[in-house]
Amino acid sequence: MNEKTNNQSMLDIDFKDLALLLLKRLWLIILCFALFFSYKWFMVEKKRVPTWTATATMYVTNSNDIKYYYSTSDTYNAQKLIQTCGVVIRSNQVRMQIADQLNKNEAAKKEAAAEAGQTYTPIVYTGGTLGAIEVAPVNETEVMSISVTTNNAEKSKDICNAIVKVVPEVLLEKIKVGAAEPIDNADFAIQGNFPSMRSAIVFGLIGAGAMAVLLVIAYLLDTRIRSKEEITQQYGIPVLSEIPNFNVKSKERYTTYYEHR
Repeated sequence: MNEKTNNQSMLDIDFKDLALLLLKRLWLIILCFALFFSYKWFMVEKKRVPTWTATATMYVTNSNDIKYYYSTSDTYNAQKLIQTCGVVIRSNQVRMQIADQLNKNEAAKKEAAAEAGQTYTPIVYTGGTLGAIEVAPVNETEVMSISVTTNNAEKSKDICNAIVKVVPEVLLEKIKVGAAEPIDNADFAIQGNFPSMRSAIVFGLIGAGAMAVLLVIAYLLDTRIRSKEEITQQYGIPVLSEIPNFNVKSKERYTTYYEHR
């Protein structure tokens, strides 16, 4: 007799036996954790390139005229103007204009360093080396947020401030409507996209949990009789004697047939 009855409830689980099984296969769970953790850390997280994001804000209005009253339509028009300005700023022509402003700033830094008896190697900017530029209204207001993300904190700040200088010219020359005034220049950059040990640990725990679930499923699908107690519980008949199997070793130096897996 080596099969459990078909009418056995799936909820009839020996939790002690299940816990012993998980402890016995603990090395598999630990191995899965190590594999998932190693993949996430060495193949994903360690390869991340840290970035720095600098942000500046400007007040944008859709009219150059001085107004003595406020209208909700002004806010709506300013937000649309901010969206248009964002598209224009990211265009190749305006990127080159921003790069020219940055190169002028670098030349000024080199001249100031020479006057101080120091050496400064200027950075040469082009339209393709300005990083990621994001332009958006702040909380549905007339305030425009300009964010620049690069792999260098100083570059992010300099590019962001150069855009602040160029935006009024862009509104005047390209869009031909509206005005913009700086509120806050970019004073520092925030680091991001750095390797996360926490993310790797969570990924490892997911792998360990998946292995534990597979072990539980394998346990539930195993219909073999593993002890004389199970015979008594499932069939309601007593076990009068046991026939040892001397071909299989165990801690008691023999095992019964229903224990042999």
